[in-house]
Amino acid sequence: MATHRAVAITTIGSLQIVDVPTPTPEADEVLVHVHYTALIAFDGYQHDRGFLVPAGDYPHAIGIASAGLVKAVGENVKDFKEGDRVAVFNRLLSKTKGAQEYTVVPRWNVAKVPETVPLHKAASIPDNYVTAMFTVFGTPNLALPVPPSLVSPAPVPARAAVDLSAPVLVYGAGSSSGQFFIQALRLAGFTDIFAVASSKHHEYLRTLGATQCFDYRSPDVVAQIRAAATSTKHERISIALDPIAARGSLALLSEVLASPTSLPPARLAALLPFKDGDSVTNGIDADMSLTVTPWVEGVFAGKNIDLVPVGTFHFAEDDFSRENVMLKILPRLLAEGQLRANPVRLLKEGPLLERVKAGLDLLRNNKISGEKVVVELKF
Repeated sequence: MATHRAVAITTIGSLQIVDVPTPTPEADEVLVHVHYTALIAFDGYQHDRGFLVPAGDYPHAIGIASAGLVKAVGENVKDFKEGDRVAVFNRLLSKTKGAQEYTVVPRWNVAKVPETVPLHKAASIPDNYVTAMFTVFGTPNLALPVPPSLVSPAPVPARAAVDLSAPVLVYGAGSSSGQFFIQALRLAGFTDIFAVASSKHHEYLRTLGATQCFDYRSPDVVAQIRAAATSTKHERISIALDPIAARGSLALLSEVLASPTSLPPARLAALLPFKDGDSVTNGIDADMSLTVTPWVEGVFAGKNIDLVPVGTFHFAEDDFSRENVMLKILPRLLAEGQLRANPVRLLKEGPLLERVKAGLDLLRNNKISGEKVVVELKF
């Protein structure tokens, strides 16, 4: 049996380079020779807690996004061929992860990358891009109207109309997901996008489409946002997105979005898991849940807010997202220059295992802001 090398969790808290079987792609799968992989907080959750590691799936490779060259395709795959430059949204099983020489994923998790986009930049895109597009356009999430120009000539799903002049808000807008949330809202056609982030990110966020920026550290930030919303003809924010989904961000947004029950409830899309703390990474004992727990319910009690939990790994269950987000929309957006990758912190010096561990430490200790950690895979 052919094997290849992978950076994998061997037991909770232990990371090693191991040899694993090289899979043959099944009918609808693509086998990719990985050149770069991106690391995110989720990799730390899996390493430190065993979070969402399937039972018995050790050693378990890490890496939720990657980029490289197609090595082989399954018999039903007509979209790709050997040698294509691609970006990959990796999945939960070890054989589908990105931090290994070869990864195998369904065709709808893969996008062609134009020559104008370096592969290390391409590796920074898929997970946060899919999260943003699935949140904004996917069902059962916000399921907002899809502009015909975004998917033409593919059929556009029927959706209820939305007033695109109404202000929408992204909390954690400086994060890698937040940057794509802003771009997805801009692609949807919104013209007044509020961004909540550290002030050092404000200028860059405006280049992505943010129209008003607020510093979450300001003691009166809730009052600032509510005043800005009140000054519009809509007088409130009825749609907000939170890629952080920690107790601190949820509590702040519950105050920003609160309204009398005489009005339609505001909708808040929050990226799972919910985290009992003030950041994406908290103490090892801090609660982290894929369901609405009592403390989450308590945050929103009496606020007139519809909470929309978003699970990115379910994107392929939505017909529109599965057949369009990676396969069709991303290659066109990249070719036309309509989508901007995150700024990248590229780790390419020194032994691979040490680089990966250094990347996880940066994320675990909240030392990354406004960047995506990408590791060059040289075994």
